[in-house]
Amino acid sequence: MKVIAFLLLCSLHVLAQPTIKEDGTQVLLDGKVLLDATKDGFMRVLEIHSAPNGQNFLVLVCGFECFENKGFLFRANGTGKRMFPGRGSYILQNKVEWSADSKYVFYFRINSTAADLPLDPPREEWKQINVRTGANTVATKRRLKPQATYAVIHLWSDVLNVRAAPHARAAIIGTIPSDGNGIRYTGETKRTGTVIWAKVKFRTLTGWVNQSYLSEELP
Repeated sequence: MKVIAFLLLCSLHVLAQPTIKEDGTQVLLDGKVLLDATKDGFMRVLEIHSAPNGQNFLVLVCGFECFENKGFLFRANGTGKRMFPGRGSYILQNKVEWSADSKYVFYFRINSTAADLPLDPPREEWKQINVRTGANTVATKRRLKPQATYAVIHLWSDVLNVRAAPHARAAIIGTIPSDGNGIRYTGETKRTGTVIWAKVKFRTLTGWVNQSYLSEELP
């Protein structure tokens, strides 16, 4: 009986997952408070996303109007708490992703809309965090996943152009609206200069887009 009880306890421990308190003010794991809105300086918890390998998870929390947000990275057991991005940088809404191998967290970095910016403000773009080292750099490792679906993000126009070939001078063969979603990646990628182009399918339209304008639709 003692052995059975011990195995059951171990099973429950393995299955324990972080949860959001009903009022959105805390993240809990095994009854322990990992994040608190008052102590950690945010409005409420938005989402929790576990790494594909289950060894880490990230928590997205609400900042200014839930548009300029922050993230926290944890090990699966709730240790190793790290906030990202740093001061003066924010995550656009819920635009965060895990790499397929769980080695990187990707997020779309933006500047604050409520603060005075320098004459030459930092670029708003996809960034990556190395989960092992904590290094925060431009998202050179980011690739779309054939098994995922994507939505259009952060457009300065009403549509995303879909091109016949993977470069900016290629013919436009169609467009995806700024609120387009359910976009599928076909598995083809091509780098042209600093731009990574991805071949995608949206409804009956198939062609090439700049992958920076797409964000994974997380469950």
